[in-house]
Amino acid sequence: MTQPIWPDALQPTDPAHVNILLTQFWRTLARLPDLVQRQEHLLAADVTAALRRTVLELMLALNGIAFPTGTSHLNTYLSAEQRAAIEKTLLTASVSNESWVGQAVALVVIYRWYAPQLTARYALTYPQAAEDTALAQLRCLPDWPLAITTD
Repeated sequence: MTQPIWPDALQPTDPAHVNILLTQFWRTLARLPDLVQRQEHLLAADVTAALRRTVLELMLALNGIAFPTGTSHLNTYLSAEQRAAIEKTLLTASVSNESWVGQAVALVVIYRWYAPQLTARYALTYPQAAEDTALAQLRCLPDWPLAITTD
């Protein structure tokens, strides 16, 4: 059986980097309430893009690889389901507080799908304190849901 030929020189996942990403997600998300309340739409877009990149790196980590630097073939390293999930977070009907909250909630759902698998696979500790802090800050937003489930 021949091995697939990848267009990039792939590197294995670094568990220490995954650990940083798991906490970084919540710290980045915690910046959103202030930006939304002040209608800093450009910075809110920057935060949601950073969250998306973090989730994308977590997806790749579960696939066993680090984000391939300089790649122009990222779709190759994700399953169709992974691509569909992350692509849904790109859609926004308008530039509004609700759109940033909607994107953030979608990214939290994806994160919560991957984070437990990654913590188990790489024997990492889930960053519960960072999550609790971020969610406490997000609850001040009128459009933030009372509960987010991944069912």
